[in-house]
Amino acid sequence: MNKQSGIRPIQSFRNRTLALSRQVCVSQLAIAGLLAIAIPSSPASAASNNFELCALELDRANIPPEQAVKACAEAFVPEDLSECVLRINLQTPTSGSDALNACTKVRRPVELARCVININHRTPNPEVLSVLDHCRRSLLPLRFSECVIGLSNQSDFSTSRNLATCIAAEDFPSELFPPSSPNKSNPPLEFTPDIIPAPNLPLKPSSN
Repeated sequence: MNKQSGIRPIQSFRNRTLALSRQVCVSQLAIAGLLAIAIPSSPASAASNNFELCALELDRANIPPEQAVKACAEAFVPEDLSECVLRINLQTPTSGSDALNACTKVRRPVELARCVININHRTPNPEVLSVLDHCRRSLLPLRFSECVIGLSNQSDFSTSRNLATCIAAEDFPSELFPPSSPNKSNPPLEFTPDIIPAPNLPLKPSSN
């Protein structure tokens, strides 16, 4: 009787311990499930490769599926293309279609997005489509945005005028090196090489 009475408290203690551990595990699983529901997975973690990520981000920018599939398939770096479109669409008053049209025509789409966003946020009354077009035309979009922002901060000129000024400055300054044209009053000199006559050497008598 003593042995059985000693075993029963041990078994009841183990049962209570197992029940408590099960409750803890269930509560932890419940908390993990709630966190998974509350925190949605980002497109980057949901995508299996860069082309899928591109399609997901273009979908977030409200690009029709046909255009998104074609654009991602043709992009050299698809994740850069979709980042360009999505950032411009979310951070400026630019439609996804207009952003896609610009981002597919440049070699540095991420720099294009930064150019558009910086000018829109740091200059007064920018024209959205004009900013997008000028950043697309620039060969150095980050330098171009710094030019526009700097001139806007230190002058009273409009953003549109500063856009035109900075894009024109990227052209080769032809005024410094004008194209050469022939001067009719002074025709070019012709080079005539001097002809040096060969010396007259005496002929050797032929030996018989």
